[in-house]
Amino acid sequence: MSVPRGSQVQKRLSSFMRKGLLEVPSPTEKDWPKDDEDDYVFVDLGQEPDSLPQPYRMINKMVDLLFDRCWEVIQERHALKEVELSQTQPTTYLPLVESKLNKMPNCMAISQDYVFIGGAKGFSIYNLYSAKRIYIWEKLKVDVTSIWATDLGNEILIAPVDEMGIARLFYFYKDGLFLIKAINEVMTLVKE
Repeated sequence: MSVPRGSQVQKRLSSFMRKGLLEVPSPTEKDWPKDDEDDYVFVDLGQEPDSLPQPYRMINKMVDLLFDRCWEVIQERHALKEVELSQTQPTTYLPLVESKLNKMPNCMAISQDYVFIGGAKGFSIYNLYSAKRIYIWEKLKVDVTSIWATDLGNEILIAPVDEMGIARLFYFYKDGLFLIKAINEVMTLVKE
């Protein structure tokens, strides 16, 4: 059975339809519209949506609504995760060495590579990296309540204050601790 040639052309043209009215272009190319491709719509006649009966259309709408809401929740969670990942997390350093102190410290100061810890009846000096005690000064009969340390190049000045309000100035240089002066010290006079 032979098919007339005109019917194939007609079928091919029906799948490539123009939106608006057909215009005859002018003979010069300058006058042709630039957005010529936007005027055409590709239609596949075999893929037209079928109309479903009423209960199935409602079910289809409900399923589409469910998928849309789920997609919105997924997008919100993704946005929150991106915000959390974009925030900078602080760097945490784990301790290298655990150091146990004999007594409960009252105060603490850090200078250069040393930690100065004031406690009952004096203060002690620890190496910051090895956590070993280098010096201990326990010649007081009162607790050290405050300690202050400052760098002077290779030397360190240390000023502990005890609970009586007496401040002492120490000089720490190359693993040597020297008492320079006691400030506000009460002098006791002996009667003869």
